[in-house]
Amino acid sequence: NDKYKPQLELSAAYLLNQKVAVGLEYRMKPNNLSIAKEEDWFDMFIAYAPNKHVSFTLAYADLGNIVIEDKQRGVYASVQVGF
Repeated sequence: NDKYKPQLELSAAYLLNQKVAVGLEYRMKPNNLSIAKEEDWFDMFIAYAPNKHVSFTLAYADLGNIVIEDKQRGVYASVQVGF
């Protein structure tokens, strides 16, 4: 499809304190695939950064239908360390 159509993307986070953030994200998806219906996706997360070198994130993501796989959703966990 070569037509332009606005797609909404939202991202919001709230700092509970200097080390903890909670938030959510939402994205509309265009339905341009001929073999499957694309669906919007969203996620909710909580992130904890005990210091400037380490962070932990826990999230729930619902990606909807990805090509021919329905109900792509689950929990996401991440640890990031940087120096």
